[in-house]
Amino acid sequence: MINTILKRRSIRKYKPDPISGGDLRTIISAGLSAPSGCNARPWEIIVIRDDESKQKIRSFYPFARFCTESPVSILVCFNQQKTARIPGVSFNGDELAKMDAAACIQNMLLSATELNLGSCWCHAHEHMTQYRELLDLPEHIIPVGLVVLGYTDEEFELRDGYNAEVIHNEKWGQK
Repeated sequence: MINTILKRRSIRKYKPDPISGGDLRTIISAGLSAPSGCNARPWEIIVIRDDESKQKIRSFYPFARFCTESPVSILVCFNQQKTARIPGVSFNGDELAKMDAAACIQNMLLSATELNLGSCWCHAHEHMTQYRELLDLPEHIIPVGLVVLGYTDEEFELRDGYNAEVIHNEKWGQK
């Protein structure tokens, strides 16, 4: 697992080769197995393979331009109707749902890496209106992130993200 974490990179160059249905199912299953606050499991998943849809995403979100090269993208959303049902919670359920969706996305990224696929997480919240129109999303479905998937056309070495400068012991500023 540690090697998979250290190997994961945001990939922006993809081969046109299709992803098998089994691998796609494994990636989605890993995402849906993520931890979820109060076990709300608020996520909703939209698999996008259509070239025209990917071109439209590229037109309204230039930083996701490489989704047109990849065979599939997954829009991870959360369902506000699921977050409203958390009993006894005194905090904003939508904020918790965003964190749950982020955990789902991270599991997808790591499972793709383990399957020797490339992936990239593109934020979706700033393009909510465009995703709603393109994918017929109801108002209670909130886009969080687009996971672009495919066989990578670039290579990276393992990296160790350890950075002592950002680690504090017991209190802020104690290195």
